[in-house]
Amino acid sequence: MQETLQALRSLQEIDRHIFKVEGELKRLPAELAARQTEMDAMNAQIERHEQAATDLRSSIKEIEHAVTGQRDRKRKLEQESASGKVDAAMLASYTHEIRSVERTVDQAESDALKMMGQVEALEKESTELEDRKKAAQATFDEFTNNVEKEIKDAEERLAKLQSDRASVASGAGPIDTPTLDLYKGLLATREGEALAELSGRICQGCFVEIPRNLAVRLARGVDLVQCTQCQRILVPGH
Repeated sequence: MQETLQALRSLQEIDRHIFKVEGELKRLPAELAARQTEMDAMNAQIERHEQAATDLRSSIKEIEHAVTGQRDRKRKLEQESASGKVDAAMLASYTHEIRSVERTVDQAESDALKMMGQVEALEKESTELEDRKKAAQATFDEFTNNVEKEIKDAEERLAKLQSDRASVASGAGPIDTPTLDLYKGLLATREGEALAELSGRICQGCFVEIPRNLAVRLARGVDLVQCTQCQRILVPGH
């Protein structure tokens, strides 16, 4: 069993580093994707502002066209009412319609002014967003370059570690299949730390005191002993 534990120690030393590097290779693309999402959200916000401004300008043009028509209508009514060919009832009707047209024109012009103010506000916000986007894009580009370099470096380190692990594993001694399967499972569930030294009766993986009989079994080196709390494979402390 001592040979098995020593072989596991040799694997654990490399697997600990492999786990960390593999974690980097997962973390870095995730961080880059999160930054890209932020950039996409900023671009989408700018597009929404621009589209809203475009829609408002279109509405303003429609209002201006309608106002022109209403003013033409008002002039025609004024000309007809001043022709001298209308009686009092018709004159009153013309006057009422002229006032209605004026109210419509006033309301339309008021709406157009509000829309123009909204357009100006959107354009100002869009300019500010564009400035923020330029600064964010520069930061994002720099971050992307750094991430690409870090990923390349991590991939090179991982390849070297895996090569070293293959060499260690080939001369790792007698590790039976059940023990190796247990070790691999613990690597995944215990964040790359499948082994834990026992100091006194304290597991150095979770710092829980194990029963005396387990400590005795480990000292005898007859069989494999696991921590009752974290399930890591226990090895004697140095």
